[in-house]
Amino acid sequence: MLRADRLVLHGSAFRGVVTVRTAAGSTRALKFTARSLDFGDLDLTAGRGRAAMRLRTKPASTSTVKGKDVVTLYTQKLSGTLVGLGGAPLPADRSVTVTPDTLPPWLSHPAVPTRTITFENVTVSQVAQLSGDLSIAGPALSARP
Repeated sequence: MLRADRLVLHGSAFRGVVTVRTAAGSTRALKFTARSLDFGDLDLTAGRGRAAMRLRTKPASTSTVKGKDVVTLYTQKLSGTLVGLGGAPLPADRSVTVTPDTLPPWLSHPAVPTRTITFENVTVSQVAQLSGDLSIAGPALSARP
């Protein structure tokens, strides 16, 4: 699970719901591409039980994911407060949860193929794959109890 005080998807595009292969089998996921991703106060937990590891960044820091051309993010659930849609009007209810079965109308817009989308207090669940290089400011790695 990935949590952040702020998530900015720069030049992003929603590419639809796709099937992704994981170690546990195939699953449906949301596919996003972006020029880069910024995470404010990143808190990432991977694994379960005694095998879980937690990576946290120092307070008030920004971690960035950049790729050669684009960054690809696959996730089963993204929830948080929507605070920016690349200049487009925000929905009345800015508290959002996006899953393969709950796609809000603002997520993809044919007239605006790419835009910067910003969330606050975001949780990204079941990250299946994240391409690109992650730059972390002040990482702290620990075994999760």
